[in-house]
Amino acid sequence: MAANRFQMDRRSFLKGAGAAGVVIGSGGLSAFLEACGSTSTSPIVGSKPVRGGTLTLAAVDSPINLDPQDTANYASAQVYNNIFSRLVDLDVNFNPLPALAHSWTQDDDVTWTFNLVDNAVFHNGQPFTANDVQYTFQRVTQHADAVYLSAFKSVEILSKYQIRLHLTGPLGPLFPTLAYASDIVNENAVTTMDPKLHPVGTGPFKFVEWVQNDHVTLQRWDKYFKSGLPYLDEVIFKSIADDSVRLTALQTGAVDWIQQVPTQQAAALQSSTQLKHSPKYAFLPDMIALNCKIPPFNDERVRQAVAWAIDRKEIASLVFYTEGVAATEAVSPPNPFYSGANPYAGAPDPAKAKSLLAAAGYPNGLTITYDGQSNVPTQVKIGEILQSQLAKAGITLQITNYSSADWISRLLGLKYQMNETYFALDIDPAWIYYPLCLSTSKQNFTGFGSPQTDALLQQVMFNSSETARKAAYDEVVNAIATAAPLIFIDTEDLQYWMNPNVSGPFPIPTLDLRCEDVWKK
Repeated sequence: MAANRFQMDRRSFLKGAGAAGVVIGSGGLSAFLEACGSTSTSPIVGSKPVRGGTLTLAAVDSPINLDPQDTANYASAQVYNNIFSRLVDLDVNFNPLPALAHSWTQDDDVTWTFNLVDNAVFHNGQPFTANDVQYTFQRVTQHADAVYLSAFKSVEILSKYQIRLHLTGPLGPLFPTLAYASDIVNENAVTTMDPKLHPVGTGPFKFVEWVQNDHVTLQRWDKYFKSGLPYLDEVIFKSIADDSVRLTALQTGAVDWIQQVPTQQAAALQSSTQLKHSPKYAFLPDMIALNCKIPPFNDERVRQAVAWAIDRKEIASLVFYTEGVAATEAVSPPNPFYSGANPYAGAPDPAKAKSLLAAAGYPNGLTITYDGQSNVPTQVKIGEILQSQLAKAGITLQITNYSSADWISRLLGLKYQMNETYFALDIDPAWIYYPLCLSTSKQNFTGFGSPQTDALLQQVMFNSSETARKAAYDEVVNAIATAAPLIFIDTEDLQYWMNPNVSGPFPIPTLDLRCEDVWKK
């Protein structure tokens, strides 16, 4: 996490653990599903598409490497999402869309057959085939330790353009997982060049150059398998960490698109005739993490006291202004898994918090520490607001800021008492609750776990029935909220800003910044 909320992501945050959100589980699809209508990941609004031109985008951080199976941060993913293609994509409404797989069938709970496009070509000139899918899945399961990837057992090649995917068990969030983790790579490119520096995919744009800490340039791939796309000749990714500087660059025409404006200015900019903006989507949940392995948060009553003392609406309003809303779980509407469960309805309630503290042996209150990062202003501000809110319940919050490296080390090493973070991507809620709350998960950084919760999490993750998954998810939300190892406080709205002559892109649940269907007038 740097000067904003987007730096710590994927591998740098929980080593690629992924995200939150929902969507279509394997049992929720018909025996044969072929997406119909537009194959775009984003709704297109504007005039008729125009071919040509260069789009300059200002992200908030610099890429670290461009290997999709060795993800370093969100800025890296923003770039390589345009270089690589996946088996399937997701649209803004969480629906799977065909990509390198144009159709698929479910053979049984653990077996799927995918029919592949026959006109995709890698940027090194080699044709895409089923062999590339098999190689990619072998590689991705070796490169990442995220729990959801363990469900992929093997890829069987049926023909040059047909594969059969074998799972270790029924994977509920199969299509969200494929839409996140199936960037197809080319074995020859990976083994003959450094894939972190020389990415080769079948995506709409091919890699041209990377000037470290300045910009990455991509060029239209004329052999892209989607007819007529992309529209742009060139895409340039620049890095501007400061929100105000980034906004100025957009207003002066130095860049065409930015992913974030200063939150306190967002409401006024909504009515600007000089800028264009996308709709808002609540894709980024913020949470308080409590270390359940050490006092005082090894006592559930103390954790619950904190939950009762927090005013979520105040945090959302003071930190994110109009760009965030109070939340009590990992996903928000329109996510179809949203439960609305809230065991703390009526909070903040300092009196109830004090009563719980007294029952836990702290009748005179207690002092706890909060880990922050000085280069993440929103995190520091949330800590300061929590300091004021918890004081009303007799809890003294001492804030200590660390470097990003020390902060993540303390988090993953369970050396902290309280901190605040977020989880990127809004795809399936199992991706948050399962890795963060399963007692045996390597990504469980609160130390919490119980047999009952573990059983519910297994039902949410490994179940072919979407109905059963939804019921188990509702129970998980209540169980985690009640036990309070994680306290969800708000959901940040994701919104893009651009000059009036740019059409798209729109935020999508995977947080991909896909430029294939973007154009400039």
